Amino acid sequence: MSSQPRPPNFIIFGEMGVGKSSLVNLIAGNQLATSSSGAQSCTLESTEYPVTFSDPRLNVNLYDTVGLDSPSMNSAGYLDALVKAHELIVSLKNRGGVHGLLFCIKAGRVSNTMQQNYRLFFEFLCQEQVPLALVITNLENEPTDMDDWWTMNKAHIEKSGIVPVTHVCITTIKGYKNAYEARYFESRTKVLNMLRELSNNDAYSVDVSSWFARVCKKLREFLVPAKGLGRSRQKMLQMLTKRCKLRKEDAVQLLQRIDADEERLGT
Repeated sequence: MSSQPRPPNFIIFGEMGVGKSSLVNLIAGNQLATSSSGAQSCTLESTEYPVTFSDPRLNVNLYDTVGLDSPSMNSAGYLDALVKAHELIVSLKNRGGVHGLLFCIKAGRVSNTMQQNYRLFFEFLCQEQVPLALVITNLENEPTDMDDWWTMNKAHIEKSGIVPVTHVCITTIKGYKNAYEARYFESRTKVLNMLRELSNNDAYSVDVSSWFARVCKKLREFLVPAKGLGRSRQKMLQMLTKRCKLRKEDAVQLLQRIDADEERLGT
């Protein structure tokens, strides 16, 4: 009797309140996840949701992460969320890798926090190695077809530096008296097709033993002025301070914490 292959792993991320939990429920077809209130947002662990179907080949594992919503977090909480996200990505290396990032955003303007979420997860934590799918929610009232939103906003999204390998324009709610039911089921079909397409690709395992780990282990030297500390260390700090807009002291603290965590886990 042959064992079934591991279900593909997908990490859902985005700001608080963009519909990450509702996206989990849309994919599952039932209420697996509950939406986080502001009081609950300090729970920094990611939540795993195994989603099963009648055909086990379609099963997926979803990981809902805390929103990196800096206006509602203090510095310590923000860094905690990032460290937990890093731990999740590293842990999935031994669980089949990551098949994709689902970047959940609400239809509307591209905010600074949205760009920061993208750069921290995709560019910094995943080193641009994991395919990223953009999930645009809150389109139940789009006057024409939901996909028209992408046609009108694609250039603006990509100009902001967010370039997904695929995207879906959806709603995650049925509305009062099921007013949006047709669009809800259309959305579910879109998302499931996207997941199946991404699942056909090889999983990615972020290589924490390469430049990422080497640079982290040099961070102790940051507090001791020295010559020739290496261009890669500067690259890490520039990524966090310039691209991801973290304060310099927060960037140093984050990398030190990741360094200590990798030593603890023996990575």
